[in-house]
Amino acid sequence: MPVHTPIHISVLLVPPTQLLDVSPIDLFAMLTEPYLSICFLPAPIIAGSVPLSISYVSEAGPDHPAECTANAGLRVTASLDDEIASPAKTQILLIPGPDPSTVPSEKVKTFVREHAAQGTVVMTVCTGAYLAGYAGILDGKQATGPRSLLPDLKSKFPRATWEERRWTSQGNVWCSAGITNGLDMVATYIRETWPGPTAEAVLAIADVGARSVEYET
Repeated sequence: MPVHTPIHISVLLVPPTQLLDVSPIDLFAMLTEPYLSICFLPAPIIAGSVPLSISYVSEAGPDHPAECTANAGLRVTASLDDEIASPAKTQILLIPGPDPSTVPSEKVKTFVREHAAQGTVVMTVCTGAYLAGYAGILDGKQATGPRSLLPDLKSKFPRATWEERRWTSQGNVWCSAGITNGLDMVATYIRETWPGPTAEAVLAIADVGARSVEYET
């Protein structure tokens, strides 16, 4: 059974954030040894666990919970300036969606841009595509977003190639369409990055990963 390299994931929160857009982070967390150990799974499945850590990052920083939909808030553990959230420390940057009318600050755009430039895997969920678009990291790349918002995305970010699919990936940039398509995207990433019985067990427990990249209707 391979021993996986530890990774760190930063979740960029630009309030107000769609709460359900954040849920794909839990698929990553389910790959860890502590989670697998409490699920009564066979030892070989647990042996394939992935050591990882997660930070929740916002421009306001740890003293300010990030407002989410459904009258919820998320505890922020790092600011944009903290080393743990830097490209040197972060292997995956997950960007859940804000209000689609949100225009990110220059500091947020620079943060996203630097991660993409230095090879961090950047994954947008739903309207998180707007943040990536404003940062310019979708220029010249395949991308997707919520089906109902694709005309607006095409208008605002014409240098991207917008596709009506559940997810896209090109280089180190991944995009998913509406809300739960973030789960489809992360399921695909997990299968490609850590293929094998542990990944399949996690996706089976979560009951995700069966939908095609293409819409049926």
